[in-house]
Amino acid sequence: MNSELDELKLNYRKLKISDYYQFKKLFKSSFNKKISRHFYKWRYFKDKHSFCYGAFKSSTLIANVGMFSVKLNNNKGDKVFSRHSSMVLKKYRLKGVFSSLLNKVKKKFLKKNNLVVMWPNKNNFANFGLNRDKIIEKKYYLYKTISKPYALNTKKLNSIDELNNFKHLINQKKSFFYKDFNYFKKRYLLYRKRDYYINKFKFKNFESFFILKFHKESSQKYFVILDHFGSEKIINKHFSSLIKSQKKIIFLSQKKITSSNTKLLNNIYLKVGFIKTYTKIKKKNFLKKQIFLGDTDIFITI
Repeated sequence: MNSELDELKLNYRKLKISDYYQFKKLFKSSFNKKISRHFYKWRYFKDKHSFCYGAFKSSTLIANVGMFSVKLNNNKGDKVFSRHSSMVLKKYRLKGVFSSLLNKVKKKFLKKNNLVVMWPNKNNFANFGLNRDKIIEKKYYLYKTISKPYALNTKKLNSIDELNNFKHLINQKKSFFYKDFNYFKKRYLLYRKRDYYINKFKFKNFESFFILKFHKESSQKYFVILDHFGSEKIINKHFSSLIKSQKKIIFLSQKKITSSNTKLLNNIYLKVGFIKTYTKIKKKNFLKKQIFLGDTDIFITI
């Protein structure tokens, strides 16, 4: 028993759209960032499966976890939850509030799910009460290319609206999440589509496509590689071509790079928690799947 937690007498429930202003206040306090009502509704209320679950002290939201529903890229297309917007008001941290919140989510909503995906930040490492042997973790590397000041060239880019013309080429067998046209439509066309571009590359009879976004860092502008579809056979050629043509690129790597032309910005950790029993082989297979920056909220405008 956690007497300190019991004394807080917290109430737990799903958030409503009308809770936006409390969510916004807690988000600003936790991350020192503003979050729009548009993002809040799009991320957690656009489908019937995604939601936010909060801990309330009296009527004040003091902790939240966002559960975004997405399909797993397996034979069954299982629905899984990706954990986002994990936050606790500073004065209530280290009291077991977030762990209690996750345990309630697990009991109420995760019984029919095989696994949950987590993107831990520096303030939370809670794992829905799962034991270590139920969790696998992979480390990714966030890099930017180093070059002299250079004006990004948008003339060689396609409008994100052209996704409709390329839908027959979207079939991502190697991705962790199931990504068909509906996934790309929801992610890049239904929310702030003006932020995104398509970079097309052709080699022989193969075509490869990156989804890019502008990102400003200090006085420099970069293109961020958010996603990919098309041929996997030429993705490395496409990447090299993109760097040559645009010079200033931010990208995610599965491996550590030792090059004078790149700079490590950060490490990103992916945790997969298994609600149901999986063999060691099946667990390892998940870590072979592809993750892109568009699967996270790092470069999304909120």
